[in-house]
Amino acid sequence: MYPAAIAFRDPAALHARCEITGVRRLTFEPGYETCAVVPDGGWKPLPDGYPERFAPSIFNRDSSLIELFRLPDSVVDLDTLTALVHTLGDPTPVTLGETEDAPGGPVTHLAADTGLRPGLHVDNHQNLPYAARESARRRLCVNLGPGSRYLLLADTDIKSICRTVHDRYQEHHPRTADLRLFVTLRRPLRVLRLRIDPGEGWFAPTAVLPYDESTEGQEQHSVTASWLGHWERGVFGPLI
Repeated sequence: MYPAAIAFRDPAALHARCEITGVRRLTFEPGYETCAVVPDGGWKPLPDGYPERFAPSIFNRDSSLIELFRLPDSVVDLDTLTALVHTLGDPTPVTLGETEDAPGGPVTHLAADTGLRPGLHVDNHQNLPYAARESARRRLCVNLGPGSRYLLLADTDIKSICRTVHDRYQEHHPRTADLRLFVTLRRPLRVLRLRIDPGEGWFAPTAVLPYDESTEGQEQHSVTASWLGHWERGVFGPLI
């Protein structure tokens, strides 16, 4: 299985900002949830032919599409960004707020209830069952800078993972624990790292595709603003 399709105009552009590596599972690592799954380092360029595997088609739902974009020049601050988000086609986007992350973090997200880093995970704001998972809202995230950062995406979606680790997966509500069990069973999993520069952002089906963000290797902190919503493809136009 490969990730939900990535919208791009030029395979060379995706090669230029995307790398790939394996994963490892952490046990009793301070600051992390037990059995958190994180990239194992050793990032490498995408193999030849990989961008073409991700190219979207007419069969991809808008809700399954990964899109990277650059903000228009009219967006000069968070207020104008927020106003723009409310014109993109979903009248009631869910505001997730702003987050500031220091440089050097292999993963950045924190669990609200524990304050620990979950590593690669799936969003579960709607807690949809297996059969309805693709109808979940996509996540919209914008890097407000000043530093660059990365979007991390697993190369296997949570529904495929559930089919591997559960006999009665049709009745299951997918969750991050399924991903951790998948890795514990030594099933192959790889992760992509896509660079997101200041003034750029992304849409991704984070209730279906395990993800996180990273500031590894950066020298400056970065601030993000995020929303959940139902948006058609191409509302910003593709960046890559």
